[in-house]
Amino acid sequence: MKSKTVVKLLIGITVIGGGMGYVVVQAMQSSWSYYYSVDEFSAAGPAAREHSFRLAGRVKPGSVVRDLEQVTLAFTLAGTTAELPVRYRGVTPDNFTEDREVVVEGRLVATGVFEADTLMTRCESKYQRKVN
Repeated sequence: MKSKTVVKLLIGITVIGGGMGYVVVQAMQSSWSYYYSVDEFSAAGPAAREHSFRLAGRVKPGSVVRDLEQVTLAFTLAGTTAELPVRYRGVTPDNFTEDREVVVEGRLVATGVFEADTLMTRCESKYQRKVN
């Protein structure tokens, strides 16, 4: 009778531990997306279409198009040599402007546009040392 109880206990612990492990992996998966610059991402080629990525670059001046009815934002993310069109649906950060460093997270669709799920701006002035 004792061996059956031990077996049931071990099976229960294994099932609960496996379930908790699965939940942790799923929760952490979004933070595992690789961080690329626009130039690195452009060099990756068509293989980049299959996964979610984080891209960093600068919003190209004159490229921002807002649609307030659809709550969408389209702009060009520029690196030093490459550019990539980005489309984002959602609330735009307050400090989003042209020629600002931004980070987007999403995936490249077949049309060649990067569909961003997340848009973050960098506040450069907060982190720079004060110059006397």
